[in-house]
Amino acid sequence: MNKLVLIFPFVLISSLHAETLAQFEKKLIKQYEHKEFYEVNQEIESAVVVKIKQDPTSFDYNFPNIQDAYSLRIHFSPDKKLKFYTFDVGSGGTMGEHSSYVQSNNKGKSILTPIETGFILDVKQTVFAQQPVYLIENYYKASSCMGAYAINAFKSNTNGRIQTVKIFQTKKAKLDNISVDYDCHHDNEKGDVPDYIRVDKNLKNIDIMLLDQAYKPQGKYLRYVKTNSAYQYSGVVK
Repeated sequence: MNKLVLIFPFVLISSLHAETLAQFEKKLIKQYEHKEFYEVNQEIESAVVVKIKQDPTSFDYNFPNIQDAYSLRIHFSPDKKLKFYTFDVGSGGTMGEHSSYVQSNNKGKSILTPIETGFILDVKQTVFAQQPVYLIENYYKASSCMGAYAINAFKSNTNGRIQTVKIFQTKKAKLDNISVDYDCHHDNEKGDVPDYIRVDKNLKNIDIMLLDQAYKPQGKYLRYVKTNSAYQYSGVVK
């Protein structure tokens, strides 16, 4: 009997939280369903951000209806300790504008940290100094055919917040991100885009496409090799 009393409140509370988030989605979509996306996308972002901050159970809720209706994109880190959100907050022109956040739970509190990236494509994870480092592959859309691919590095601090970490050692400096420009005029006839950033399965090498002055891919890459303290630039590879 005691076991039943303990289990029932937990199930009830979890159910109420899930229902609250589902109701929030339904209400938000109803509020904006007759308006153009690019007129209200920033309002939608603000509403979702407030809700995430208020409700720690949002970490386990994927906002499926908002993802479908309003271009919200969600990624989890491989260790499932971080949740990444990307909102489309652009105005609908040829340029893209996105707003990204990282969510973590610390002592039952939802912590949401804005981060400077483009549209998040993937989240990978490695280790430096016995601490997880998260590699965020992302894309920036500029005007017309231009854009850029990037990979940014982050780590968690003791308060559960996310901060950049400089792990890319170039010839001249140590950086928290590396990027490469993109021009769609250089896609092949089928519109296929080559791998502007290559990351091998074991995260030992990160390769960045080498371009000429006209942003044309050269079929070669600038290679960064993982050492004990950084991804060290090592030269050009095919």
